[in-house]
Amino acid sequence: MSAPAPRADTTLVAGLRADLSAAGFSHDHLAELLGEDVLSALDRDQFVPGQLRVQELFDAAAGSASADPAAVLSGLWLFGMDITVAQVEQALPRTGIQGLLRLELVHLQADDDGELCRPSVDLRPYQAEQQGGVADLWVASDLSSHQLQGALPADHVLGIGRASLTLAASVHRRPVSTALEIGTGCGIQLLHLLDHAEHVVATDLSTRALDFTAFNLLLNAPELRLDPENLGARVQLLQGSLFDPVADRTFDLIISNPPFVITPRPADEDPAARYTYRDGGRHGDLLMEELIVELPRFLSDGGTAQLLGNWEIPEGADWDTRPRRWCDQLQDETPVDAWFIQRDQQDADEYAETWLRDASTERDIAQYRLRYAAYLQDFDSRGVEAVGFGMIWMRRRSAADAAAMSPWRRFEEISGPVDQPLGPVIGGTVARAEEVARDAAAVLDSALVVAGDVTEERHQRFGAVHPEVIVARQGAGLRRSRPVSSAAAGLLGAADGEFAAGQLATAVASLMDDQPADGADLEQALRTETLELYVEGYVTRS
Repeated sequence: MSAPAPRADTTLVAGLRADLSAAGFSHDHLAELLGEDVLSALDRDQFVPGQLRVQELFDAAAGSASADPAAVLSGLWLFGMDITVAQVEQALPRTGIQGLLRLELVHLQADDDGELCRPSVDLRPYQAEQQGGVADLWVASDLSSHQLQGALPADHVLGIGRASLTLAASVHRRPVSTALEIGTGCGIQLLHLLDHAEHVVATDLSTRALDFTAFNLLLNAPELRLDPENLGARVQLLQGSLFDPVADRTFDLIISNPPFVITPRPADEDPAARYTYRDGGRHGDLLMEELIVELPRFLSDGGTAQLLGNWEIPEGADWDTRPRRWCDQLQDETPVDAWFIQRDQQDADEYAETWLRDASTERDIAQYRLRYAAYLQDFDSRGVEAVGFGMIWMRRRSAADAAAMSPWRRFEEISGPVDQPLGPVIGGTVARAEEVARDAAAVLDSALVVAGDVTEERHQRFGAVHPEVIVARQGAGLRRSRPVSSAAAGLLGAADGEFAAGQLATAVASLMDDQPADGADLEQALRTETLELYVEGYVTRS
């Protein structure tokens, strides 16, 4: 049974906001007070280092009543410690224990020495990179599995996790008039969208999730007035599945961390038992297929979308088999660019273990075995060998762009570490890909230089005269690495901004000792390779 969602009481939330700010309940202050190692452990859902550190602070204060307010709030909402009513009253003087109870943020538990304050929700500080600099926010969500007994409730509202952080840092933050978030959850992506979108619509199937979002909006953006019926409102929160609440509307930007988790569908399934934060109720990866195919209808001309997602990998097939099939279903009358980046891949066993552990199902051994077996049988029934996870970018072409060039598609596997934020990298790659699609000759007619973060690696056997493999490696952004031809290596070595790339391609091709009989073929291959290196950011305009 889930706890009640927090109440969006304007007066009480205003007092809480002032209390949290005065207490220094922010990332930077907690990093200084508790230590970065404690916060890193918290990101891994490890509470013991934080509990020990907070207890040290309490002991050093010679009495918990005089402890640092941020330590008290950390003990309460971050580390699940026993906090007395007196400590809470001292840390949150405007709100007090009665205000927290009315907001449904805590509950009281009887103890031999009196009543203890226990968290009903997870409430933690969050730093958001915004146009005006770093903003200190607070985000409420349901308690994590580490603070609950048994499996998670079906209507669990997820907090700030790795997936949500990945999406937030990967969105290209261009100014837009209208934006849509599908599956808003606790509203973390919505708080980012408000920084660069004039009007935002956020949808979710769960009314409980929308209650958390409304509370977080009031806590962080009290000037907003939520009006679901007013299409001109700055923010609309709408209940419903996927695009159902926004039929016949279009948006300049759509983002989503959708409920893409592949889940076995038994014949006697109870829809009310689904984890709404992750399970879209479809077989296999059909929810992602539905999203990709339907999404262009809800984009304005030139509108873009960024999503996270899963895709099944059939036995013996390439990882991008399913994403390519989805792109093939996009309607010809709506030209769409698409870019899929696979960041991770799990076999059937690993996937089952990940998502059973996510919901703490392993705490019931009998249920764990049954559900594990159901996962394997489900994958086997469709011949699924593995599941890929990654990021998706899409754009609906404007009429002018559609007439000028054909849609482009990219499918990349980048499984190594990347440098966040990726939003500027995504935007830059898209802009360069559009340049090449619009006028490749103009790019080759410009002077190019090797990007400052790119290095060269050469691999050869001992005693060999020439390298057998030459690799270009990026030291920032997506941190790609790719083999390059010896001709491309020669061009990159000479790309100092003095000559146009096309001129260098002609010169290098003419100097290659091992060029084929038709030197024009080598030159054309080198020009094509140079354009690929430009799109991916290995070379830039001088």
